[in-house]
Amino acid sequence: MSYFEQIADKMRLALFSLVLILCSVYLSHAYEDANLEDDDFAEFEQFDADDEEVATIDEEGEEVPVKPKITPKEPPPSSIELEDELVEDEDNEFEHFQDPEEFEGFQDPTPKTSEEPKITITKVPVVIHPRWDAYWLEGILCCLLASYALAYAVGRAKNTSIATNFLKLHKPLLEDNFTLVGDTGLDVVADSDERGWRREAEHCFTMWCSGRQCCEGMLLTLKLIKRQDLVHVLLGVVRPSPDTLLIRVELGKDDSDPFVLCIAQKKIATRLSKEMQDLSMFCPERRPGDKHGLPSALSVMSECAEATGSLLDSRVTAALEQYHKHIQYIHISDKYCGPKQMEETTVTKPPDTEKVMLVSLALGPDGGGDEVRPLLLLVFHLLDKIKRLRLSKEALVKCEKRRQKVTEVWMRGAHAARQELAAQKREEKRKQEKEKILAEDDPEKQRRWELKEQKRQQKRKAPKMKQLKVKAM
Repeated sequence: MSYFEQIADKMRLALFSLVLILCSVYLSHAYEDANLEDDDFAEFEQFDADDEEVATIDEEGEEVPVKPKITPKEPPPSSIELEDELVEDEDNEFEHFQDPEEFEGFQDPTPKTSEEPKITITKVPVVIHPRWDAYWLEGILCCLLASYALAYAVGRAKNTSIATNFLKLHKPLLEDNFTLVGDTGLDVVADSDERGWRREAEHCFTMWCSGRQCCEGMLLTLKLIKRQDLVHVLLGVVRPSPDTLLIRVELGKDDSDPFVLCIAQKKIATRLSKEMQDLSMFCPERRPGDKHGLPSALSVMSECAEATGSLLDSRVTAALEQYHKHIQYIHISDKYCGPKQMEETTVTKPPDTEKVMLVSLALGPDGGGDEVRPLLLLVFHLLDKIKRLRLSKEALVKCEKRRQKVTEVWMRGAHAARQELAAQKREEKRKQEKEKILAEDDPEKQRRWELKEQKRQQKRKAPKMKQLKVKAM
């Protein structure tokens, strides 16, 4: 996954998180509005009549406040009655109401009526006017979702049309060189009765070709721009990337002599020399294309100079000179094993290798036009050259020795990895044994185990000496 694809994935994740946050905010606002409608008249709730002033209407129609009536309780019982009671309430908070001096000079201004006061509550209508300016965030979100869906539909249709046009233009050339072109199935981008591309993704199409001499098969991978992804389209404005056609040719095991060769753009050659396992081992040196009659924008990494001179004839040199802008790299190897393995990965055996030819072509803005046909012819010409290529005995011996050294390095690395793994297992076994001995309460057994461990350490540190037996005369 490239850098921009990672950024596009992160932006899609951020957009999805934003959608979830906005939905949750919208639901919370809706819930608060529903509660607000229920609590509009909460301030008009009636409290207890003993704690409020009650308003009455007199004969003239004026409201007169009436203070709550305070009825003094009965006088406290005598001392004789208190002796008969079982429970006596000493802390009475209403005791001051029983004191007659507390209410001296108090006159009740309101006449005593037997009727209860009436409170009339007027219903106030709630008028809610729609405020569209409060939904600007939701409007922006809806516009983004609509634009993303529109970009998906338009981009998917554009990529499909590019794949279909590519098939119409170049399928006759492929049928002239291969017996079987394409495959059938539900995901094929072609008519129902024809063979064509197989859709691997909305921007990736594959097609398998077989039935030709000098190779076991060829896999075409049309990797287009992610036009269906709006984020990737916006990133492409900052740093545009072209549509690419990847060609992987499976070479026969006995079709050619062993050698490794790579012709690529300068920036791509630097990246491939660091990432690819076979190029880092067999082609550590990068030479400019001027020394081989190629444009200066290309670099050449070769294991054998004799194989390079045989392949780069006048026809190949002229094609590379004319279409070098569309050629990203041409990688030919009999020991191809993909990118380098991570250093943390434990290697216990040499990797499986293949004999392949990998070609990466940068297509034009229309998704492959007149430049594709001569480049496909160049690939077929290289296949024929590789089939007829035969190295001299000296060059063949050097290549075989180089491969033997690489195999020995892999074997030593695998042996060291196995030894390290065995040492880790032994150390874990000793730790478990030590924990088991220390868990027991037998000091004699612990002492014997410590003596055994000391002897083992002394034997390990002691220098190794060979014993020679001398026969007596």
